Amino acid sequence: MHDLSIVIPTRNRIDDLTLCIQSIGNQTQLEDISMELLIVDDGHIPEDVLEQYRTILAGLPQAELRYYRKTKPGVWLSRYEALGLIDGEILLSFDDDAELDDPLYIRRMLDTYAIDKSIVGVGGIAKGLNSSPSGKLLGRLTCQMSSSPGKLSPSTLAGSLLLWGETKNIFETDFFHGCNMSFRKEALKDMKPYPWMTSYAVADDIYMCHLASRYGKLVINPEMTITHHESPSSRDKAGRVARATA
Repeated sequence: MHDLSIVIPTRNRIDDLTLCIQSIGNQTQLEDISMELLIVDDGHIPEDVLEQYRTILAGLPQAELRYYRKTKPGVWLSRYEALGLIDGEILLSFDDDAELDDPLYIRRMLDTYAIDKSIVGVGGIAKGLNSSPSGKLLGRLTCQMSSSPGKLSPSTLAGSLLLWGETKNIFETDFFHGCNMSFRKEALKDMKPYPWMTSYAVADDIYMCHLASRYGKLVINPEMTITHHESPSSRDKAGRVARATA
């Protein structure tokens, strides 16, 4: 059994993934924490690269690397199948292009859970999220964001995350940014391998939050920051993304 399970879904982005794992290997104040890092792969990672990752994680007090290559693609299936492979009390999920440039990110997350036993999910903030006053007004008028940072818009979009960079204190939220989010594993027991989530899963992070929120509170800790090296465009075909969004 592990205290923490880190899950990284990926597909043929070794350079990004390597940077992500290096940043996890640089985390500090985890002497009392046993963790596993599970790579859920829709592509292929050579064995010598996996060995490099094991060497990186060897610098942490209690950490092991696990690798799982899926047979059916899709990020939702990666998240769902990971639940049956991990044994940590807390699941921490990163996109493969996330970089933890705060060496205390994981420590801050664990300390946030310890504040209140009713918390079932803790999320962080990707740096650089912001919006101008006119952008905020337009976002509210077009139902793309709420005036509250933790609320979805009236049309259930997550544009309010552009307000997160202005916050100073921990706040309750309806949703997380999928590039860095965590849950108590037990709170995700209602996840299913939905057939409409087998390809490009728009808003899968919002739906995970919806399922978990039935069992407790979700919070954002503004001190938990990452850099998200997000691709400017989706790697999936535009038509597929449009259908998934609808």
